[in-house]
Amino acid sequence: MIDILKSLLLSFIAVAVLLPVLRYALRRLSPAGQKASISADESRYMQKKEWQLTIAYFVFASVLSVFFAGALAMLASILHLSSEHMFVLTPNFKAFFAPGLLLGLTTALLPLRLSQSTLLSQDLDLYRQYLIQQEGIRSTRIYRILFAFMLGISVVVLWFAMRWHVNVDENQVQLTNMLNQERTYPHSAIESIHYLSEEGGYLITFEDQTILNTSYLKPVPLDMIALLSDRSGKRVIR
Repeated sequence: MIDILKSLLLSFIAVAVLLPVLRYALRRLSPAGQKASISADESRYMQKKEWQLTIAYFVFASVLSVFFAGALAMLASILHLSSEHMFVLTPNFKAFFAPGLLLGLTTALLPLRLSQSTLLSQDLDLYRQYLIQQEGIRSTRIYRILFAFMLGISVVVLWFAMRWHVNVDENQVQLTNMLNQERTYPHSAIESIHYLSEEGGYLITFEDQTILNTSYLKPVPLDMIALLSDRSGKRVIR
């Protein structure tokens, strides 16, 4: 939970830092033109309203990030479900939180856009004038392009993240990474099994120094660890 809160906090700080930079870049690329600017008092008022929109965006992003991380973990379990293997391990909520956060930060713009009229009420027209002054007349088009670009990146990241899974059979362990590259190890290739003092958390090291951290996988039954320990002849190190 602490790691998740840290990730959310860091992402929101990044957004808060990058937003003024993006706004300045938009203003340089898309000047406001001949439209009359709003007054200084109106600008300060709109800045307060913008903080409300920013907080609303962070709320939407947090909810969507958690939702996507959970949904992706469930979907990965369904996609890699197989009766041909003794144990099938797929990424858990913690492993999917980073791509879920990326998707959440991107798609949070949609509910924010839909709720603008409710959040701003009668100030909506004034806010649009404020955006033209701050970001230029073509900023909406550029935002749409950036949204499509970020959505495309999110889909690509999710596509690769969904491929990661581990199959454990009676005589071997098969690791499939995010690039869909498969490595198969006999149990005798296990060098060590370290318990990480957390439920389901083990570091399994193989002869070629490949390390499997089961903290990011689900589920990790004790029967599987007992099988690996017995077949490899390695005791679980605590």
